[in-house]
Amino acid sequence: MIEFVLIASLFLVPLIIGVFTYGFAIIQSVEAVELTSDVGHMYSEGVDFSTQANQNLLSTNLAQGLNIVANTGNVTGGTSGNGVVVLSTLTYLTNASCNNCSNAGHVVVMNRIVIGNNSIFTTSYGNPNPTLITTNGDVTNYDTDPTAQADTFSNLMTLNAGQIAYMAESYITAPQLAVPGVFSGLATYQNAIY
Repeated sequence: MIEFVLIASLFLVPLIIGVFTYGFAIIQSVEAVELTSDVGHMYSEGVDFSTQANQNLLSTNLAQGLNIVANTGNVTGGTSGNGVVVLSTLTYLTNASCNNCSNAGHVVVMNRIVIGNNSIFTTSYGNPNPTLITTNGDVTNYDTDPTAQADTFSNLMTLNAGQIAYMAESYITAPQLAVPGVFSGLATYQNAIY
């Protein structure tokens, strides 16, 4: 009996805890995939996520259980919750398309909406200055502002002159799955391009 207790406490209990932890993490990852796909499709079809009603729809219905907190009337995100969704409209500028502007030859962010906790994730696909983003998410002066450049997007997809891509990214953390002394929780990143 003593041997069984020692084996169970040193091997079976951690194994069971690990199975449950990673099982819940896989479920959350699948939910994040569905959320990113659904929100990206809606965004590409013209749903305006700069409005409070649509941000509430995302946080309460589409992201149910993921603890994404809707913004309070802005498009640059907040600092509470366990997740964030970043929506971007990108295009490739040429000299002909922007009259020899300084961002010609670059992929740029034309529109950026961040919903949720912007302090836990920063996209690597352009970071326009938040002061240059209008209340509906449009990036003013995207043709000349160097912070609107998103050339790393070319690693995912090649855009030709005049083409537009709609991208949804989500980053969801799972602090509830933390095991003290082992790891601080899991996180998942997903993206979808339309």
